[in-house]
Amino acid sequence: MNTMNAAVLADYGQVPTLGQLPAPQPAAGQLRIRMEAASIKQLDKLKASGKHYTRYPAFPVAVGVDGVGRTEDGRRVYAMGVTGMLAEYALVDEQDCVSVPENLPASLAAVLPNALLGSDAALVERAHIQPGQVVLINGATGVSGRMAVQAARIRGAGRIIATGRNASSLQQLHALGADQCISLLDDPARILEQLTQVQQHSPVNIVLDYLWGQPMQILLQAFAGHCPEPVSIITIGQMAGANIELASGTLRSQPINLMGSGLGSISKPQLRQYNQKHLTAMLARAAAGELVADYQEFTLADISQAWQATVEPGARAVVRMVG
Repeated sequence: MNTMNAAVLADYGQVPTLGQLPAPQPAAGQLRIRMEAASIKQLDKLKASGKHYTRYPAFPVAVGVDGVGRTEDGRRVYAMGVTGMLAEYALVDEQDCVSVPENLPASLAAVLPNALLGSDAALVERAHIQPGQVVLINGATGVSGRMAVQAARIRGAGRIIATGRNASSLQQLHALGADQCISLLDDPARILEQLTQVQQHSPVNIVLDYLWGQPMQILLQAFAGHCPEPVSIITIGQMAGANIELASGTLRSQPINLMGSGLGSISKPQLRQYNQKHLTAMLARAAAGELVADYQEFTLADISQAWQATVEPGARAVVRMVG
């Protein structure tokens, strides 16, 4: 085996196309896996656009940061790739491999880990969630936000409040475990009123934020007015804007702890610990039907279409390499 099919990126800003690349050869501590499936995420697209802080060493290159496949001895694993995962074969660090249940569909196994890293890992590694705490998910209608609702429920949250900008998707969150849903399509004054009522009746302990921008400013305004218990705000995304105005007095006058969660703020040892201890357990729960995620499947031959596809809100495009 000298070459393989892959989703090949010729340069930053282009759309990956089906092409052939040399099959990767493992170095010490690495494994070559035959890929089953990999999802297409915002991280993949940012990296391919050249706008992410991680860069490709050279072109052409296979894209895709993570996925599910089989080792040469037949083990089914999930891992982040040393090489691009939207390919027939990819290299991974052996110590980063997480076992995947045989009865978990490949596409679901490809979607879950990144969504859990952007939700459950933030709850566990950054917020240190405790049973009974009140969790607010700001921007819960996306893939990671929907997973955050489910993760908070599994972690024993006493109450889960979800906000979102997609009305139909927001209502679906009740079935996933949300106790209260607040539409961010309302007038800002009405949103602030509802958040203030939340603080008066069931003060928030943890916020997972996928939006930043104006929704975060409204949320901080609610906390500045009434924050009887310490609250940890973990920012994970910026779908509503990259910047906010934050007065120093807001943080000095209220017990607000503001931090981020991502591949930089969660260290590599923490990530490995999370993967081995928690991700394995969450994949087992998914295999038992306790975690769900929506996705649309494509083949590797249709990579350009998959890359540019408009999928339903809260769903993700998944590329199947085999099967």
